[in-house]
Amino acid sequence: MNKDCLKLCLITNAQAMPLAQYKNFILQAIEGGVTSIQLREKSKNTSELYQMALMLKTLLNPLKIPLIINDHVELAKEIDAEGVHLGQSDCTPDHARKILGPCKIIGLSIETLEELKIANSLTCINYIAASTVFRSQTKTNCKTIWGLHGLGEMTKHAKHPVIAIGGIDAGNVKQVIEHGACGVAVISAVHAQNNPAKAAHALITQINQAERNNHV
Repeated sequence: MNKDCLKLCLITNAQAMPLAQYKNFILQAIEGGVTSIQLREKSKNTSELYQMALMLKTLLNPLKIPLIINDHVELAKEIDAEGVHLGQSDCTPDHARKILGPCKIIGLSIETLEELKIANSLTCINYIAASTVFRSQTKTNCKTIWGLHGLGEMTKHAKHPVIAIGGIDAGNVKQVIEHGACGVAVISAVHAQNNPAKAAHALITQINQAERNNHV
């Protein structure tokens, strides 16, 4: 897995927006600098999820942008998505690996230090997600608010690349990368802005600047 695809992951939040309109939104976000898309739509039924996954896969393939499916491992296999992102209550990473094979991306959300220790022993995952770093309007049921200090401790002890999720925006993303995250996953930082391309560009610019600072 090329870690660069984890730099700026956009988590979907289409809600009631028509697919054709949301497709245009996704294209703008990618134009701005989004490096991967995670399909996460908790309110959609199985048929709606499949249609959206198929639209995204068809859209993203020519652009070489990975599509990660949240939770639904069988859906990821069916449409040949690039991978899955799992929560602690979803399909186990070992089982997901058996279903998807050796080449797909598997990410795992981490909400406690105990979960981090277990994740460090796993060879079937590609990255972990610090969930959640800051208070978030879209992730409200997490066990831990890691904060920057907690994120820094996680990245020091993690055996896998760490992405940061939760409450991340253009005002704090640079600090997040400087505390060891290799990338971020966002919803509101792009969806809540008037111009998705401009919002994504602001984020990726800060991420790249922080990476350069880390290597000085």
